[in-house]
Order: sequence, then C-alpha cells, then structure tokens
Amino acid sequence: MTRFAWREFRTQAIVAACAVVISAAILGITGANLAHLYDTTVANCKVNSDCSSAISVFLSTDNQLRTALDILIVVLPGFLGVFWGAPLIAREFETGTHRLAWTQSVTRARWLLVKVGVAGGCSLLVTGLISLMVTWWFSPVDRVNMNAFASFEQRDIVPIGYAAFAFALGVVSGVVLRRTLPAMATTLAGFVLVRLVVAELVRPNLAAPLHATVPNTTLASLVSIGSSHSSLSPSDLTPGQGALPPNAWLISDQTINSAGRVIGENGFVGGGITLIPGVGGHGLTIQGAGTCPGINVPPLPSGALIEKCIDRFHIRDVLTYQPGSHYWPFQWGELAIFLVLSLILIGLSLWFVQRRAA
Repeated sequence: MTRFAWREFRTQAIVAACAVVISAAILGITGANLAHLYDTTVANCKVNSDCSSAISVFLSTDNQLRTALDILIVVLPGFLGVFWGAPLIAREFETGTHRLAWTQSVTRARWLLVKVGVAGGCSLLVTGLISLMVTWWFSPVDRVNMNAFASFEQRDIVPIGYAAFAFALGVVSGVVLRRTLPAMATTLAGFVLVRLVVAELVRPNLAAPLHATVPNTTLASLVSIGSSHSSLSPSDLTPGQGALPPNAWLISDQTINSAGRVIGENGFVGGGITLIPGVGGHGLTIQGAGTCPGINVPPLPSGALIEKCIDRFHIRDVLTYQPGSHYWPFQWGELAIFLVLSLILIGLSLWFVQRRAA
C-alpha cells in the first residue's frame, strides 16, 4: 500500500523536490551576499558614525526577492492544502477508484492513513525546508529590523503547523464533500479564516501581555500645521514610538488623559489638535484634554510648546505588548495548536471514511 501511494504521488514529490533544490541554490547565493553586505556595512556602521545610510543601503538590497519570499512562505501552506490535500481523497471518490481499494485486504483506515502519511509527510518536509531557508536568508534583515513578531508567521517552525493544518483540512474536505473543486474552495476559505482567527484572537493571548505607561511623544513631534487655524490629522504628525524593548510586539497603544480616559489611539487624539486664534496668541486645544491659551509663536507652535501643553494635561500612552522573550514560546504554542487541529481533522476523516458506504 505504501509503494502504491508513493507511485501515485511521486510526480508531485519530484516537482516539489526540484523546486526546493532550485530555491536552495538561489537563496544560498543571494543569502551569502546579503550576509557579507551586513558584515561589511551595518555591523561596522558605528565605527563610521553613519548607521542610517548603511542601514538604508542594506535594506534596499534584493527588495524584489524579499517580497517574493514573503509571499511564498505565506501562500505555500495553503497552496499545498488546496492542491495536495483536497484532491487526495476527493479525486478517489469522484473517479470511483476507492471502491477497488476497499475491496482488497487493506482496511479503510490503513488506506487513508498511508495516503495521508505519504502526501502529508512531503507537504511538511517541503514547508519545513523552505521555512528554514527563508529564515536563514532573512536573518541579517531581521537583526536590523529588531522586530521578530513582525514576521512571526513567515519564520522558523510555525509554517510547518500551517502546512499540516491546511493539508488535513483539505483531506477532510475531500472526504466529506467527495468533489475536488468544492473541497479545494472549502480548504482555501477555511484555512484563511482559521489563520485570521488565531492571529487576531488567540496569538495575542497565548501569554499575559505586559503594559507600560509612557509619555506621549507623537503629538509633540509636529511637522507642520499649514495655517494658524487648522486641525491636525495623523498624516500631519510623525509617530514617536520608542518606548518598547527590541523585538517587542505592540498589541495596542491607547492615548489617555489625566483622568485615565481613553482619548485616542496610536499616539493620536480622536479630534486632533486645533489652533484657535485669540487674544495674546493662539489657543492650543487637545481634544479630550483641554486648551492651553497664549501660544505666542504664530503661525506655528513649536514641538516644545506642544509638549508643554501635553505635560500640563498629563497625556500619556498606555502600551500593551508581548516582549521579545515570548517569541519562541509563541512559536511552539501556535505550532502545537495547528498540529492538534490537524490531528482532529485527520481523526474526523477516518470516522467519515469508516462509516460511509462505498
């Protein structure tokens, strides 16, 4: 049975193996060059006191390849689930070849598990190898960005969990629907939905987040107002986030007033800042906090004056975040979640196969 399952799947496996080898060659050459560029520019930039230029040049290298790799590692698990997992059993039901297998000495459970083991094992192996290569290739870039959670879904071991889940979802969709195209569509929709739910609702709560109350620096980083009487929007301000430790994942940033009431998000206030011309200069109104009168630097108040107004009303930012030390526990935790879901789906597939008529 194992030999027969391999003969059925060997074409896809050979194509995938060739793709992995070609990817390894491309990433090996370009990755070595990228690592050399990092060592000769960014790693020594403090000696030359020109880190901003060095980082800018480094991050502009291989932009198109970086984009392609980001897309590849995101879509690969779903692709394997749709094109390998969904047709695996659905096509057998469509063509009726499952009846021949079920009349032989091989049990239904073994028939399903062997087919799933061969194709699913190849799916996990391909995803694991690609993820390993992409993680290695991006390692100099990730050291510069210092934000591990920004690429959480595209690095290390968690893509393997996504591949396992997508493949298992494809298998159970094929078993239940018994039609290839509906099974493929269901797999894609279900995979995207579960990924979104886990990313938005589950992942931020895998561990209790930390909180930090910091001075608001965004409002004080005023670029321009345009006239002495206008309201500021977020596009008029330069965000000033620098209070988090390296590699931390910012979950929420709420701007509060002296009473602790939320008046905005991400360093901005809901109504913006308004300059009102009046006697003795301009009044600077921060919505949700109050008005600081007598801003005597027409037509534009300086960032220092805005900062004094912010300090007067004790406007602060409450940051909710996951520290960088939670990165690997979250990787293992999310991998475990998707592997458990995969086992449940394979169990459901077995249950349906053993109870359905031929």
